[in-house]
Amino acid sequence: MTSTQKAELAAPSSSTENVATTMTFGQLGLQPWVVKQCAALALDKPTEVQRLCIPAVLAGKHVVGGAVTGSGKTAAFALPMLQILSEEMYGVFALVMTPSRELAYQIVDQFVAFGAPIAARTAVIIGGVPHDTQLDAIKARPHCIVATPGRLKFHMEKFPEVLAAMQNIRFLVLDEADRLTEGDIAADTTSVIESLGTPKPFRRTLLFSATLDSRLTTVGEGSLLASLGVSSADHLAVHCAGVEIRSEDSGVRHTFKIAPNLEQRYLFIPVMVKLQYLVALLKSRGAKQSTIVFTNSCIRTETVRLVLQLLGFPVASLNSMLPQKHRLNNLAMFKLGIARVLVATDIAARGLDIPDVDMVVHYDVPKLPAIYVHRVGRTARAGRAGLSVALVTEHDVNLIHGEERKTRTRMDLYKNDQVTDDTVVDLLDEVSAAKVQAQVQVSEQFGDRAQTLKTIASDRKTETNRLIRNKGESDATVAARKQQRLEEKSNASTRRSTTPTPSDTHVVTASSVRQPKSTSVAAPVAARKAKRARSAE
Repeated sequence: MTSTQKAELAAPSSSTENVATTMTFGQLGLQPWVVKQCAALALDKPTEVQRLCIPAVLAGKHVVGGAVTGSGKTAAFALPMLQILSEEMYGVFALVMTPSRELAYQIVDQFVAFGAPIAARTAVIIGGVPHDTQLDAIKARPHCIVATPGRLKFHMEKFPEVLAAMQNIRFLVLDEADRLTEGDIAADTTSVIESLGTPKPFRRTLLFSATLDSRLTTVGEGSLLASLGVSSADHLAVHCAGVEIRSEDSGVRHTFKIAPNLEQRYLFIPVMVKLQYLVALLKSRGAKQSTIVFTNSCIRTETVRLVLQLLGFPVASLNSMLPQKHRLNNLAMFKLGIARVLVATDIAARGLDIPDVDMVVHYDVPKLPAIYVHRVGRTARAGRAGLSVALVTEHDVNLIHGEERKTRTRMDLYKNDQVTDDTVVDLLDEVSAAKVQAQVQVSEQFGDRAQTLKTIASDRKTETNRLIRNKGESDATVAARKQQRLEEKSNASTRRSTTPTPSDTHVVTASSVRQPKSTSVAAPVAARKAKRARSAE
């Protein structure tokens, strides 16, 4: 990292902090119409990430922004982008990529709200929606396209007009950039970036996330930023508001930031009665509490949701097995308070802005500390208080210790007179009966879909592993492997062509009868037969 970037990441002085508390959006360089629209949406003062990033975007720099969840990262890039758009209205002006469908809709809603005075036009390109409708939307040249990488990759490969529409984009935004550039989704993101071609001089790249690592801030040959068109650190602004940049290569232990107004608790329980403890916990918090329950699989999400539904809880679910229409409806029900409990996989862990979540429950402890940070970020947002409760079994102890180390915090035991062993015993029969019924219904409804998703995930994992193995190989090595595969195919084809056809082998001869491969086996057999013959005589 350059000295310039280090200076930008330095902790602000007390005088700077005092100025920040009184700074307005107008002082950041935003035009009056933008400031007025912010006021209409009850945004009076910029948050730290907005104060740092908005001037940098307006100055024409590439920006990497990191901030804790709920700090207004979307507005940090949407507001300056819309102001620049107002100076030259054309489409497609901006492309925003995000890892989840729900987050894509949320980002579009904010662009529509902030851009209402200039009638900004948007389009959402995600899975679960007919692609012909989306193709028509892209052909209409919206100002801003918000997309998930997989569906956008499909459009780029199938329809040349999609690529043509994006030849002059001014901004490329990766929201939740760390997630977009790792794991199974990374291949799709890379494909989209490559399809866009060589970045034009006027294109600017904006990367935002609550968890940053050195991959997202390093400028150099072969780096991620280089592939995005960031060739010099002088044109890059890295701003971190309350988060640290992690580096796997250094010996320094880097940590994640947790909101100071978040209470972190745990319940140490036997794995066989996890559902009973969850029910007791939800009952103890009262009917008006808003809770998100996180699980590690789609099937478990639906099972837990149905158990709670059978027990009378107002509950909805969110996972990738559900049709897109149902996912949006369920999320809307939870935001409106019709459903007080949302059971979800980690697709709900990133970016979703649901202000009034009182509690987050980790029904399954997350495998990675970064996922834990994003999960608990759904509560204790924008200065509000929040509670996180992890249901810890004997298999999860090491995971919890790892999350405590990475967040430099300590979880305390959750204590409540209504969540005790006696309470769980009283719930045992009722919850167990509901669980059996739920498992049967979920298996009938989602069994085939779950198997399909497992197959897709396995194929993606195989492809990702192949890309990892090939990473770093020279072009000559890759070409040599391709040539070797072609030669093998050619040799196999030659062997097939010289194999006798059925018409050539309809007469069975002595030479065509398969002979023993070795006399070492046939000789002992003959000896045993001769011995039995002598015994019979």
